[in-house]
Amino acid sequence: MSVVVLGATGRLGRHVLDALAGRSVEIRAAGRDLSKIVDRDVRPVRVDYADESSIRTALQGARRALLISSPDFGRRVDQHARVVAGAREAGLELLAYTSTPRAGTSTMTMAADHAATEALIRDSGVPFTMLRNAIYLDVLVEQTAGEALRDGAIVGASGPGRLSPASRGDLALAAAEVLTGEGHAGAVYELGADRSYTMAEVAAAIAAWSGRPIAYRDLPVDDFRAVLLERGLPPQVAEIFADTQRGMARDEFHVTSGDLARLIGRRPETFDEALAASGAPR
Repeated sequence: MSVVVLGATGRLGRHVLDALAGRSVEIRAAGRDLSKIVDRDVRPVRVDYADESSIRTALQGARRALLISSPDFGRRVDQHARVVAGAREAGLELLAYTSTPRAGTSTMTMAADHAATEALIRDSGVPFTMLRNAIYLDVLVEQTAGEALRDGAIVGASGPGRLSPASRGDLALAAAEVLTGEGHAGAVYELGADRSYTMAEVAAAIAAWSGRPIAYRDLPVDDFRAVLLERGLPPQVAEIFADTQRGMARDEFHVTSGDLARLIGRRPETFDEALAASGAPR
């Protein structure tokens, strides 16, 4: 069976390649910068979501594919539409898509592209699985913890909202199970870790790990946006981040389905565990 990973050269994509390794499938790794996957036993295929011919070549003769969502805000629905059209033309038996939690009901601006893509996939007639991935635990460890140690505080506007961060590795294992297993067509999986956190609890976990005082400063959304603008973020980006905080405050990143644990066959990694595994802060 031939499985195509579209977006394989990104960080999540490379984790998916690792998760597929050793399974009885031919792996096509499709992406723009193939130099990032030269050390893997895969068939590399250059693909650009804006290039229909490259999508057609990548999917030709394949049975299943994973569409990792494009990072190109404002353009990605059109890019995804080309992939969905290519999947229909190729006669795929399954197209999995990395979406966002509660894409069908989320009020966040960033969720709109995912909801539109999910609708395109449903309307295409191609059998599908929606992988609604939670916030990446890795981002909290690598970026949020780093900023907290630098500034002594985390600044946000999420209030008591809870999030269920999941590691790219665990999310990749779930994707690999869907791509190689049976019985997933038509499923919508809400994928997050079993343990959830408020941002105040994230700050407390960083403090306990680092031995340094770390506070969480909760601001009104407008004030948080102003902080981002002062830091030099473009207005459009600052608005997306502020809107994401609104969504967090409404628990739109809180996942309680247990789908991730069931797919990977174990309890997902927690934020505390990921901090401990990252080593002591310098």
